Amino acid sequence: MPGGDFRRTRAANLRLGAAVAEVEGLYSALLRARSPERRRRLQTELARAAGRLADVAAVPPEPRSSSVGVRRSRWGRRRALAERGAAWITARFGPNTH
Repeated sequence: MPGGDFRRTRAANLRLGAAVAEVEGLYSALLRARSPERRRRLQTELARAAGRLADVAAVPPEPRSSSVGVRRSRWGRRRALAERGAAWITARFGPNTH
């Protein structure tokens, strides 16, 4: 279960990093642009890229699972199973399922 959290976090960080890199690249190109037409086009693209960056950054992080890590004791395993069962019951029969 915790591995999925890492993958989701990594994917979100990659999307955010790609959006930042796009903005940085367009800004760098804008600084080096000579013709007014190219500058206007780059400014338009930069504004769109900044909007996409804002959208990606505004997405709230997904809630982390309740499992903290690998539980090796018998009590820890029982607790993890109980938490998983409670999460399944809540997801299956909770108030937002109708």
